[in-house]
Amino acid sequence: MANPRDAPADAPRGAASARSILINSVVALLLGAAITVLVHELAHWVTGALLGSRSYLFSFGVTQEPPLTGGAAATAALAGPVVSLLVGSAMQILQPFRFRGDFAHLLWIWVACTSLMEAATYLVITPFVGDTHTAAAALGWPSWVSWVAAAIGVLGMVGVAREWAIHSVRLCGHDLTRLRCFSWYPWLIAIPVQAGLALLMISVVRMQLTPAEQTVVIMAGMAQTVFAPMSIPFTRQSKELEEPLQVRPVPWVGVAGFVAMVVFNFAISGGIGLG
Repeated sequence: MANPRDAPADAPRGAASARSILINSVVALLLGAAITVLVHELAHWVTGALLGSRSYLFSFGVTQEPPLTGGAAATAALAGPVVSLLVGSAMQILQPFRFRGDFAHLLWIWVACTSLMEAATYLVITPFVGDTHTAAAALGWPSWVSWVAAAIGVLGMVGVAREWAIHSVRLCGHDLTRLRCFSWYPWLIAIPVQAGLALLMISVVRMQLTPAEQTVVIMAGMAQTVFAPMSIPFTRQSKELEEPLQVRPVPWVGVAGFVAMVVFNFAISGGIGLG
C-alpha cells in the first residue's frame, strides 16, 4: 500500500487532502456498514414479531421462538434484504447532503451503497446460505431459481460498483491517488477490523451459528463493501463534474458513532426480545 499523499496541485481549491479522504472514508465505511447491518437485522426482528413469534435481536442475526415455518419463515428471512434494497435505493436517490460534500454526505453514500450491496450479496449466496437461501428452502423453490437469483446478485454487485464510481469521481476527480484513498485503501484497512470484531462477537454472542453461518458473518464486511475497489475501473468512464469532498482531518463524530455501535453490539450479545 502506497503512503497517501496530499491532494495534487491541480485539485480543485478547497478539496480535501488524500490523507483526509482516507481517514474519513475508513470511518464512514466502518460506521456505514455497521448501520446497514443494524437496519437489516431490525427488519428481521420486527417482521418476526409481527408474524407472531418471539423475536430476538443479536448483533449479526435474529432468532424466533418458536421458529417460523413455511411462508412466514420466508417472509421474515426476506425482510432484511428487501429493506436493505429499499433503504439503499431511497438513499441513493435522495442524497440530501450532496452539495455540502462533508462527512455527513460521505456517511450517507456509504450507507446507501452498503445497503444495496447487502441485498445483492444475499442474492449471490442464495444457493448456499443466508436469508434468501432460507426463504428458498422454506418455499421449496427448485435449485435453478437459486442460481438465477445468484446471477442477478452478481449483476447487482457490478451495478453498485458503477454507482460508487460516480460518487468517487464527483468527490475525488480522476486523480488515482485520491481515488485509491477514497475506495481501495479504506476497504483493505476495514477488512481486518471488521473480521476481528466479527470473531470477537461470535465468541461472546448467545446465538447458535453453523460453521457456514460463522463464515458468512466473518466475511460479511469484506463482501458488503467490495463494490468500492470494484469501482476503480469504472471511474474512467465517468464524466461527472467534480464536487470536491471537504472534510475535517479526523471525523471525531463518526469515530464516536462507530465506537457506540460496537458497544451496542456487545450490549445485545444476549439478545433483545420482541413480541
